[in-house]
Amino acid sequence: MRFLLRSLIGTIIVLALVAGVLSFGVSKFSKAREEAAVERPKRSAPERVYTIRDQILEPVTVSPVLTAYGTVEAGRILELRAAQPGRVVDIAESFREGSAVQEGALLLSIDPAMTRSRQADAENAVADARSRESQAIQAVELAEAELKTAQTQSNLRRDSLRRQVGMANRGLVAKTAVEADQLALAAADQSVITRRQALANARKQVEQTRLAIQRAEITLSDTRRDVADTAVRAPFAGVLTEADVVLGRLVGTSEALGKVIDLASLEVAFRISDAQFSRLLDDDGDLIPLKAMVTLSLGERQIVTGAVLARIAAVTGAEGGRTVYATILTDGRTPLRPGDFVTVDVTEPPLTQVAEIPARAATEDGLIYVIGEESRLEEQQVRILRRMKDTVIVADAPFGKRIVAELRPQLGPGIKVQTPEEARIAQEEAKKKAAERRANRGGGGGEKPGRGKPEGSGKPTAKSEGGKREGGKRPEGKGERPAKPAGASG
Repeated sequence: MRFLLRSLIGTIIVLALVAGVLSFGVSKFSKAREEAAVERPKRSAPERVYTIRDQILEPVTVSPVLTAYGTVEAGRILELRAAQPGRVVDIAESFREGSAVQEGALLLSIDPAMTRSRQADAENAVADARSRESQAIQAVELAEAELKTAQTQSNLRRDSLRRQVGMANRGLVAKTAVEADQLALAAADQSVITRRQALANARKQVEQTRLAIQRAEITLSDTRRDVADTAVRAPFAGVLTEADVVLGRLVGTSEALGKVIDLASLEVAFRISDAQFSRLLDDDGDLIPLKAMVTLSLGERQIVTGAVLARIAAVTGAEGGRTVYATILTDGRTPLRPGDFVTVDVTEPPLTQVAEIPARAATEDGLIYVIGEESRLEEQQVRILRRMKDTVIVADAPFGKRIVAELRPQLGPGIKVQTPEEARIAQEEAKKKAAERRANRGGGGGEKPGRGKPEGSGKPTAKSEGGKREGGKRPEGKGERPAKPAGASG
């Protein structure tokens, strides 16, 4: 029992001593750590240099491109209507929705029986009028001959009366004979007057028959046109739309049969703001016929066609802005159709002494960062003239200086920057300096590679020059390892 008590007391004493030693060691370690932390010199953090893309501002002449969106419209479209009533007796194969037709191509035919009958009547009327004209001309000739005869008779009667008067004055004939000749002369003069009236009537009849011929020919021309109108033809080259007719259908006068769209006179209407519209006018306020490019997106393919600004809309809306029309330059062979939604890029008049920078190089209010002395950033205010897809055209720019081509939130005035090329050069120089420091620690200080100890220091090598261990009796070349080079780890 005493043995157990003594053992327990001994164990407690040992544990107390161990606990005291551990607490003393921990306190010493903590104190030393605090002192080291207090006495350790604080190093200043190196300045951070940001790598950026730069651009040198140079004065250039730029023709800005105004981008708008519009709709293709038909500049010329014609409705096909039935000029004559009747039954449709023939339809061309091309008379279908979307079919391309050539100028003068026959599209459909209406039964011409009734119009041909009227044409025959008109031709007969013309022939009858010409026949009456011939009769009237003959009557004129006869009337002229009769008038000539009557005039001759009147002259003879006048000569006879003159002789009778002379003889009566000499007392050779009686006065009754003179009176008889006077009556005969009066009758002859009356006959002349009658023949002149007949001639005038004959000539008037000729004029009337000629007027009748003209009326008959006009009627004949109308009937011939009516016969031609029974064949509906394309007035110009284009494409058909709204074709609505079948074989055997009865159509009435002016009934719509379809439409022909001229693809060679397509236009695009697009709306722009008042500020953009002002840049398309000249000094007199007239629209400048600027060139434009019309782009139709068809999936992965794009159809690009040239255009020229033509006119502006007659009225404007309450929402502001203007609608501008541009004539599409095409010969009719184009996939563009009325109703297509297209992109319009208008080349504006050129701007001189300006700079073109990336869109991300300036803020909304025209603030850019110029790379100044010691590669530190400086703020610079410029005037934004145009905003395009990926670039910005600015004026009042510091030409000849480098600017930041892409702004980032970390950048600001006084920040030091570098280009990717400068960053690569700095990295290579840092690698060279690190290699030089490692070389100085390894070879210049006499340290072994891998351990940093000088050559020849420390314990001697385990083997002698002859390849034997010092003091050993083992023969040379049996079971021994080759000697390690100086400075290698053992």
